[in-house]
Amino acid sequence: MKFSKLTQRTAGDNVDAWAVHFDGLARREAGEDVIVLSIGEEIEESTPPAIVEAAVRSLRDGRHHYTPVNGNDDLRRAVARHHAERTGQAVSAANCAIFAGAQNALFSLAQCLLESGDEVILSEPFYTTYPATFSASGATLVCVPTKSENGFHIDTDEIIAAITPRTRAIVLNSPNNPTGAVYTRAHYEAIVRVCVQREIWLINDDVYQALLPPANRERSNPFALPGAEKVCVSVSSLSKSHHMTGWRLGWVIAPETLIGHLYNLAFCMSYGLPAFIQDAALTALAEANAMAEDTRDKLARRRRIVLQQLGELRGVRLFADAAGAAAQSGMFVVFAVGDLPVSARQFARELLRRHGVALLPGDGFGASCADLLRLSLCVDERRLAEACRRIGEYVHSLHAAARL
Repeated sequence: MKFSKLTQRTAGDNVDAWAVHFDGLARREAGEDVIVLSIGEEIEESTPPAIVEAAVRSLRDGRHHYTPVNGNDDLRRAVARHHAERTGQAVSAANCAIFAGAQNALFSLAQCLLESGDEVILSEPFYTTYPATFSASGATLVCVPTKSENGFHIDTDEIIAAITPRTRAIVLNSPNNPTGAVYTRAHYEAIVRVCVQREIWLINDDVYQALLPPANRERSNPFALPGAEKVCVSVSSLSKSHHMTGWRLGWVIAPETLIGHLYNLAFCMSYGLPAFIQDAALTALAEANAMAEDTRDKLARRRRIVLQQLGELRGVRLFADAAGAAAQSGMFVVFAVGDLPVSARQFARELLRRHGVALLPGDGFGASCADLLRLSLCVDERRLAEACRRIGEYVHSLHAAARL
């Protein structure tokens, strides 16, 4: 039977990179002692009880019928306030659309903004789903690698140099997944200016913004820059900040015209989201904001453990910023194993098979990332320290084998 070309655009190396993660989950499910550090999800943590109770109460109150396609008005108003407080951009519910997670929001944006013949610029490393998400529309990806010696920060001049008459969108993710690099307003200024001049969309994946220190948030986004309201789009969710990955609740903040097009797409795709999930999200925004601060502090402590234990391993190269942190924010640490006698993907496979630790190999983050591994900080400190010990044991065994 024949399949559409879409099936080819949504497959490939970026999907294959997850094989180690799913193998790790299967091994753990089978009873093996596996530490899963291959995904940005605090598997051992639960959504706060107040949020869960809001969903239960909503269900008991009969809130399980159709809802507005773009999301409930009260939730859209709350998200708009949340965005305004974080970014300094004045927006309203009319600028907001609710989606089944940030991933669904990104895919929907690609369908509304891109088509065959268009180009979309991605800063590399990028999240593994980006190639399929944006090329599914038929658009061509233009990848602009960042440099580890620059802390994986974007080079504004290189981004602008990649623009052609076919460029329709630029996608930036800050804090970056996987590197944790945080882009500042200085990074964004020239890009926003060019986007306004050339009518190019700037799509910002902001799912890790809530994990930034409050004093840094307004300085780490483009939304208050002149003209940003015409070209900038924000995608975010409650998944990382409120331990709500499985709830599938995200949003888009964008100009009203684009929100209208997203409405039309959602009308024939999802036809609204469950009311009880939206009610839970409303409670999360209203009552559980301190959770993001607590999560950020825990991640910082865990990051220090990784730096201390892996920083002395010969052949493992951690990427530190000026303050000595492997990542400025986010849920991950990346390190390179190009000086070891195995590829990053082989490293991940053998580490799981022999030592029961699942990491994500970097080849799914772009062609320039083949020797990188991503380590998630989403387990408790004791288990994280044990995982680092096992990684060290595997690295020492590689050195020992090389001497034979």
